[in-house]
Amino acid sequence: MTPTVFLHRLLLTATACCLLLPMPAVFAAPPPEHAGPPLPRHAVSNRAFTGISSLAVAPNGRLWVTWYAGHTPGEDKNNYVVLSTSGDGGKTWKELLTVDPDGEGPRRTFDPEVWLAPDGRLRWTWSDRTMPYNNVASDALWMIVLDDPASENTAWHPPVFVTQGVMMCKPITLSSGEWALPVCTWYSENSSKMVVSIDGGKTWSVRGGAGMPKEDRLFDEHMFVERKDGSIWCLTRTKSGIREAVSTDRGATWSPLEPSPIQHPSARFFITRLISGNLLLVKHGPIEKKTGRSHLTAFVSKDDGRSWEGGLMLDERGGVSYPDGQQTADGTIYITYDFDRTGARHILFATFREEDVLAGKPVSRAVRLRQLVSEGSGGVERPKPQVNANADGAPLATDSAGLLAADGLEFAAFETGATLFTDRAYTLAELPAALKGARFMRVPMNGSKSLRCTRAGTVAVLTPMPERNPDSVAKALLEQGFQKARLPEVRLFDPSNPRNFCTLFQKRCAEGESVTFGKWGVPLFFSK
Repeated sequence: MTPTVFLHRLLLTATACCLLLPMPAVFAAPPPEHAGPPLPRHAVSNRAFTGISSLAVAPNGRLWVTWYAGHTPGEDKNNYVVLSTSGDGGKTWKELLTVDPDGEGPRRTFDPEVWLAPDGRLRWTWSDRTMPYNNVASDALWMIVLDDPASENTAWHPPVFVTQGVMMCKPITLSSGEWALPVCTWYSENSSKMVVSIDGGKTWSVRGGAGMPKEDRLFDEHMFVERKDGSIWCLTRTKSGIREAVSTDRGATWSPLEPSPIQHPSARFFITRLISGNLLLVKHGPIEKKTGRSHLTAFVSKDDGRSWEGGLMLDERGGVSYPDGQQTADGTIYITYDFDRTGARHILFATFREEDVLAGKPVSRAVRLRQLVSEGSGGVERPKPQVNANADGAPLATDSAGLLAADGLEFAAFETGATLFTDRAYTLAELPAALKGARFMRVPMNGSKSLRCTRAGTVAVLTPMPERNPDSVAKALLEQGFQKARLPEVRLFDPSNPRNFCTLFQKRCAEGESVTFGKWGVPLFFSK
């Protein structure tokens, strides 16, 4: 169909949809200006940002992967979503569709998901937000239906509004036949919502939602699992990791969201029921250990999530994140994820089988890792951040070596590659010559810390300045008598991210004196 005809149908369909699903005034915005084949501005060579992918597989093996991108290096008004397909097992890809709400803004599309529904058609969803970035009340979930996912020539329907919120994790089909979408309304009551269709996707309604404690609310990115006893298990991302809740009435009411024994950074994970009846979980690092966004690993549970086995490493690099996928009828598991969203800008996928996960190593011929879907380039490159020289600080004082201590915490050499925190896998990226030979105390990044001076002398704490990072503890240190040191900022980890550029604050402490601070700082000492 021609673009003119498509847009005419788009407007008519969106209007009809609003008659079926009454939409609050905040969602009176029109459908996207562009929903169709990519335009020149969407070229892969004009992307400074690429990330957050989702994958579905048609019965004939055709692959579908979606993500969002932009010509500027961030999550901003220039974001649009991409749908790409491969008919040769991932050897070659064709970007078939893009959705761009209004070009240069102020609207953005983000967090897409693609799902092979029980009716055999492909559902492609994304969220639409009117900037600024924190305007989460404007989030609206849209959907396009593709009739024949076995063919790249499939007909697609104009976008329709579904509900308020964001959905970036796989829907499930309940044993009742109902379709359940994990839709979140960020920073709100009962934000981890279940949106249900009882008529095969024609209409949708909010059935209920799990309530996030206010202090842990962030970007709910939740998934549902229907357990063998008929209850529904909800796992959701929070500020502190994963929380979980259970519903015994098909999603109408939920138990409180409690911390999960599954340890994880604040990031998306992936869980699904396998053909065998077991559960698959793809997360960062071991089950019982919280790491950063690295070591993407697959596990299997044979007892509905009470315990986990195996551990197939999919990608150990830092900067890998947001797994999503599907198992096909032949038992092959497909997982997509992103790598280095503003650097390499890779969308990748992996294939393997359940037996590979249980063995913790490749034992089948299905294992193929780090397969490239898309490599973005170009766009408006992010300027390289400049290191502040801190010329207004006091001379670095290393002549009198003090010492801070706290029960249960250990000291380590301050050297490149050292793990900096007890609850993060971040490692020191660079070592200034002035700090060579120093030692540090490995403390949690999160939470309040109270340290006692066990040897009088100079102690120091590395923390970002407030203009670098709102989690800076510089103010608390200054109030306790610390001074800024005349030492250039230390690029603590991820040297490309100025949020991690840390300034050294120093103080001559008396024995028995206490030093307290919150998130986040690294205590440093000038003694062996």
